[in-house]
Amino acid sequence: MPLYPGPGKAALLYENRQAWLFQNEAITAGQSSIACQLHRIFGDSYPFGASFEIGFSADPGAFEVDIQTSDSDAADGKYFSVVQTTGPLNASFLTRVEMPLFWARFVRVKLVSITNAVNLTVELTR
Repeated sequence: MPLYPGPGKAALLYENRQAWLFQNEAITAGQSSIACQLHRIFGDSYPFGASFEIGFSADPGAFEVDIQTSDSDAADGKYFSVVQTTGPLNASFLTRVEMPLFWARFVRVKLVSITNAVNLTVELTR
């Protein structure tokens, strides 16, 4: 289930693991991915980071993908956009977002806008 299924269904993602938020999905503007709860790393490595590899199956044209965070997966409206990306894309239609300091418990992505109808893949790495 790639789209946000609703509150309370976020999967737990441990450190040094990866999760697919979208996996070559044909989605439309305005849709959000599944959410992940990021496992807290105890000790002197807190806060921790997360990275996102965002890829398209072909040229998406103009697009905006937002990374959204929340401290509770209680409702769609609890998520706030903290990073917006519009590229640049490499020759394989990929871009990356690095978040070296990450405090929120939950994260997801939202496809805000897109010009061309292409598939979207987003891989989250902890």
